[in-house]
Amino acid sequence: MARNDHLLSVGNEALAPMTSAVASLSAQIDQLTEVADARSSARLATLKTRMENFTASVTLVGQVKAGKSSIVNILAGRPALLPSDVNPWTSVVTTLNINTRTEGDKRAKFTFFEQEEWDNLMVGGGRLGELANRAGADDEMDDIRRQIGEMKAKSEERLGQHFDLLLGQSHQYDYFDDELIQRYVCLGDQDDPDINPKTGRFADVTKSAELYMDIPQYPISLKLCDTPGVNDTFMVREQITLRSLRGSEVCVVVLAASQALTTMDMALMRIIAQFENRQIILFVNRIDELADPVNQVPEIRDRILGTLKQNNIDANTSVVFGSALWAEAALTGNPDILTDESRQALNTFYLAAGFGDQAPSLDKIWALSGLPDLLLAMNERIAEGAGGRLLDKVRHRARNIASQIRATAVAKNLSDGDGVMRDLDGVSPEEAVATVAQQYEKKAAELTSSLRDKVLERLKSAETNFVKRATDSLIAHLEQNGEQGTWQYDPAGLRTLQKAAYFSFARSMRKEAGALYSTAATDVEALYQKLLGNHLGEFSIEAPIVPRVPPPLGIGRTIALDLQSTWWRRWWQRRKGFEAYAADYTRLITSEANSITKDIEENQIAAVLENVRANLADFLREQRETLLSISASAEQNPDRNAALMEGMKPKKSRDDILGDILKDLSNEAA
Repeated sequence: MARNDHLLSVGNEALAPMTSAVASLSAQIDQLTEVADARSSARLATLKTRMENFTASVTLVGQVKAGKSSIVNILAGRPALLPSDVNPWTSVVTTLNINTRTEGDKRAKFTFFEQEEWDNLMVGGGRLGELANRAGADDEMDDIRRQIGEMKAKSEERLGQHFDLLLGQSHQYDYFDDELIQRYVCLGDQDDPDINPKTGRFADVTKSAELYMDIPQYPISLKLCDTPGVNDTFMVREQITLRSLRGSEVCVVVLAASQALTTMDMALMRIIAQFENRQIILFVNRIDELADPVNQVPEIRDRILGTLKQNNIDANTSVVFGSALWAEAALTGNPDILTDESRQALNTFYLAAGFGDQAPSLDKIWALSGLPDLLLAMNERIAEGAGGRLLDKVRHRARNIASQIRATAVAKNLSDGDGVMRDLDGVSPEEAVATVAQQYEKKAAELTSSLRDKVLERLKSAETNFVKRATDSLIAHLEQNGEQGTWQYDPAGLRTLQKAAYFSFARSMRKEAGALYSTAATDVEALYQKLLGNHLGEFSIEAPIVPRVPPPLGIGRTIALDLQSTWWRRWWQRRKGFEAYAADYTRLITSEANSITKDIEENQIAAVLENVRANLADFLREQRETLLSISASAEQNPDRNAALMEGMKPKKSRDDILGDILKDLSNEAA
């Protein structure tokens, strides 16, 4: 840990309300456990474990050489931890698991590509090969095959001809250091005598690296994911980055001040355009390399906001300017690492900030580095996003469990004649509960099927409309210009239509699933009332929380229509006649549009709908267990009476305790 690791605590104030609420909720769950039966105690223990295991996920993406790894290293308090200059062949996503429980003494885990993934790269050229084949780009495919051959030869030279035995495996260690990390994630120059021969030994076949560390300055568990640039030769990185982002709460986009968004990779722009505004933080790194940072930073900010607007990204997205080098100087307590240019830029910034003309203090250097603002922005989003959702879900479950504890306690202390019914509307409690469960399982299946059909129909309509407009535009171009020149149609319109369809699906899902959950809770509550009548007093069962709909990241992946290269000129030259142009282009654009729809369906919509069904199924199973337990207790204890019940009451009744806890839980939620 760095000498001034206390600096990492700056920004924790944004998490304070969340951590305080977690502590309060944990204490209330402990109170509930004291008056709970065995089944409810187990459920409450699961809730506590869920809070204790909460981990916020933050993924860093960005331009090559923008300084993503340097930022991750600073956030980890270890400036030299990850190699910051990774060879373009490498496709390793590195995750730092901070304050996370591990099995045994595991401190590092390196996972290799699966055989299928490696075959896809070696045989088909990865995602780029897929696009080349679909577009009929034969010359590009030949070039891809040549590069693949070189890559495979180098891998065999390093690992031996049977290196594919590693595929699908993982290596684990009870330590990590620079040499170990570089062995798996960073390729070295084989001809450089100063390079350790072990460097990059497994880098070709390593898919992901996970490191585990404790940082007491962070009050929560944190998963920091460092992704390579998305513009690698075979577009493997783009696929892996998208996979990493799917479960991330916060996306930090790292840009170089000299590049900003003017030369930003369009692939990166397409990805971040799918996120919600509050999930994105833009960190403009390397302001220490600017000749006139005081005047250039506002200019860069305006340019960034303009570029965001042009790409339909919310201009209210947080933009933080800073310098990883300044942060390293503050964290290590060693300003001597600064170059003359960096020191001059720091002094200029220092004066402009009104800190005076004295030598910059480490705390002030840290403040100017932008890292405190980045940490604050990350923590705010964690607290209001994943943290807030966790608290809502746990409180909600705790309130329902408290209601179940109350109902179970009432049932155990009531005789048959005192109000526990042996049948409900002519059927046994078991049959009544089973009927409600089956009824809503069927309704959930019908709802999810309907939602899926509607969104796929709308996505298909978006494809059809886009293909028609593109083809009409192509024909108009041909009629006006003949077969001279090239023509290309921007696929941004397709993504706009697909995104609109996806968010329409999200709105419908929230509305219709919410209504289904609400009626299910009402019907379940009615069963409790019929079983226990007026003895329950004030009593309610709350509907499950509707699942969150994640951003449609699949829409942001690169398709053949995005590639601005010689592809289209060659594609154009190989076709003769209007009919060939129109037919081939229609086929290509249809297959590309359909590939996005398929990705959204398989990786986004299917997961959301499964969560809709699973949430309701879990709710019904838990309530069914409690209701059947109540029914069984009536069968087993027919002679209990009100006097016995009175004699069993503690000094403060269980009902009073439950009432107080429910009141507290409801007040905190409000």
